[in-house]
Amino acid sequence: MATPRALLVDPDHALNYHLVSRCVRRSWLCGWDKVRRKDYSHRKHALEARLLRLVPCFAVELHAFAIMSNHFHLVVRYDPLACVEWSTREVAQRWIAAVAPPEVLEDAQLRHARIEALCAQPEKIKRLRERLGSMSAFMQHLKQPIARQANHEDQVTGHFFEQRFYSGALLCEEAVLAAMAYVDLNPVRARIARDIEQSEHTSISLRLKQNSIERLQQVLRPLASGLQDDAHAELTITLGEYIETLRVLVTHERKAADRTVSQPADRTQLWAQQVAMLAKRQRAFGSQRQLEHWQQQRNMRALEVPFA
Repeated sequence: MATPRALLVDPDHALNYHLVSRCVRRSWLCGWDKVRRKDYSHRKHALEARLLRLVPCFAVELHAFAIMSNHFHLVVRYDPLACVEWSTREVAQRWIAAVAPPEVLEDAQLRHARIEALCAQPEKIKRLRERLGSMSAFMQHLKQPIARQANHEDQVTGHFFEQRFYSGALLCEEAVLAAMAYVDLNPVRARIARDIEQSEHTSISLRLKQNSIERLQQVLRPLASGLQDDAHAELTITLGEYIETLRVLVTHERKAADRTVSQPADRTQLWAQQVAMLAKRQRAFGSQRQLEHWQQQRNMRALEVPFA
């Protein structure tokens, strides 16, 4: 039986998570469909655009993503209590920004009227606050329009994505960075990109476009955020260091695939091991002490393997 989401997601504290959602039957519904001989890659563009639109509206911030042909990965920070601090007007503004059609977003007067109408409905604002503060609602609003459009294109009905998505708690900076690297290297691992420069529809693709000298020296910041600045994940690695680490890992994996890899440096080996652990789909990732505390809080058996 799957672990209830209420146990997997901390209801009281901001925490980082690795999220994965798959297409039904793991079909390549966002890539080249070998059966129908059709290319559905445009759905990756739509999903990426919707992701970047929704994140600033919900109680999440985005650190990494990779949109593949039959699934997608996210690394997010989620604060379940952030929405409590939002004013009535902010809730209305966030909701309109998330769901309003283009003609409303592009017309300042029409957008203002919609916001004022929502502000006058306290019960509806209460419900919208709960939705904008829910990670499950965020995933639902991310996927539903893509699924509807895809079903319309294919002239079918039914689910496009599997109903339940995977979530793994990331309890330390090492876990967050390993998850980000795991996500960013997905196209390389799947042999559809040779290096990070060729990795389309990923967070590293967007970050490489920002690699000015000044940005390379700054610590990694979220790609988009619906949280306050003081709620950001505490990442100490710079953008330049992160990009260089990914390149080292790509070289390491390529040599390993060719069976010509020599014993790597200790730091590279540690990175490679931690990144590989993310494939285990554990309920949480962290040190032995962090995992024990996390499991004791939820009255769970110790099933997770700690980082070395």
